[in-house]
Amino acid sequence: MRKEITKYFEKNNKSFSYYYDSEDFSNLDKDIKCFFKRYGILPKERKDKTDISLFKEEFGYQLPDEIAKYINIFWHPSIFGYLFDSECIVLFSVLKKEGDSCNEVLFYKNGLMDMARNWVEVGDINKYIPIGWLSYSGTYVLYEVSTGKIFLEDREAEVDGLIEEKPIAESMSKLIDNLKLKI
Repeated sequence: MRKEITKYFEKNNKSFSYYYDSEDFSNLDKDIKCFFKRYGILPKERKDKTDISLFKEEFGYQLPDEIAKYINIFWHPSIFGYLFDSECIVLFSVLKKEGDSCNEVLFYKNGLMDMARNWVEVGDINKYIPIGWLSYSGTYVLYEVSTGKIFLEDREAEVDGLIEEKPIAESMSKLIDNLKLKI
């Protein structure tokens, strides 16, 4: 996961000013804000860790290792891009706000716990964990707990919570590695 996140930010860094131009980073933790100001929008190595057992306390099982690494390796904004679709895939951000604890990043709007709580209303949290969304339709990008494969919520379905048949990636790492930005 470390290699894929680093590669993603390195290969797309020149495009980020276009995408992140309207982002408000003013309420970020001061160390993260200073890092971005000095080096640009690059992942910042974490010295502290988010307690991922909070997921288990609420949902009854251990957060898969690949998602835990995505959270605890770096502080970084949303990872986003296109695979083969006209809709942009957006993976949740891991950026701490000023004065917040490391654990609070799980509970931010469109953070892991926020999406998981919403998913429980329409889907099976024991089979799939939402890790992001499609920018236009808002349907979920889902991590299959049993295999680690990445699926999309079915955009054509009449009801929420149904999953497309074929995975879009064999793992979260491969998804990140294959995302492309369009300018």
